[in-house]
Amino acid sequence: MVKQLLQAHLQCFGAGRAYDQIRNSVCYPNLDVKICVSHSGVTVGEDGATHQMLEDISLMRGLPNMKVMCTSDDIQTKWAVEEITKINGPVYLRLCRLATPVIYDESQSFEFGKAVQIGEGTDATIFATGVVVSEAIKAKEELEKVGIHVRVIDVHTIKPIDKEMIVKCAKETKKLISIEDHSIIGGLGTAIAEVLTEEYPAKLIRMGINDMFGKSGKATELLEYYKLTSNGIIEKVKDSLQ
Repeated sequence: MVKQLLQAHLQCFGAGRAYDQIRNSVCYPNLDVKICVSHSGVTVGEDGATHQMLEDISLMRGLPNMKVMCTSDDIQTKWAVEEITKINGPVYLRLCRLATPVIYDESQSFEFGKAVQIGEGTDATIFATGVVVSEAIKAKEELEKVGIHVRVIDVHTIKPIDKEMIVKCAKETKKLISIEDHSIIGGLGTAIAEVLTEEYPAKLIRMGINDMFGKSGKATELLEYYKLTSNGIIEKVKDSLQ
């Protein structure tokens, strides 16, 4: 079968307006279509609530046959684009609009379906995906200065999710926190909670957009408003450990 690429500029169009076509014309017949969308979450910024798709991960991961990815930097995105061409069947690749720091180097190896662990801390695990991974790493570095040692898990593949990594972290760390530029309903936090419920019951603190629409504003200001920054993570980790 010839590889196909369906590319949409905005998630509100790529995952929203095209949902019916994705469901019935791509996932149902299990066609080899790759859907790559940018401008994810509140970091769309000034375009506001109508263009800030906060439920796309939930929509896509609920579809049979669909695989879902969300990358955190330029290096990982290049890898993901190449990797999805090797996968037979539908794949949804979520990209952000906001410029993000480079986290990895060209020699970094990735594996589809396997999350990346950064650090060995046992006080808490911060599961993150996409644009907020760099914020989680900043929080990790700041927390270490005050004697709190956490690990960051970059979950670039949300479906299928890395169950082994989730259970490993639940066993090895005191607290579990997820953070995403997405609704806390149906996204990364929900996917992790599903694994914990079935495999290793443990409490998960979910950080994200709390069942509301976004607002218009500068992307960095919106991340601060919704506490999706290193400062918000630091506050949440400290509160959880009290």
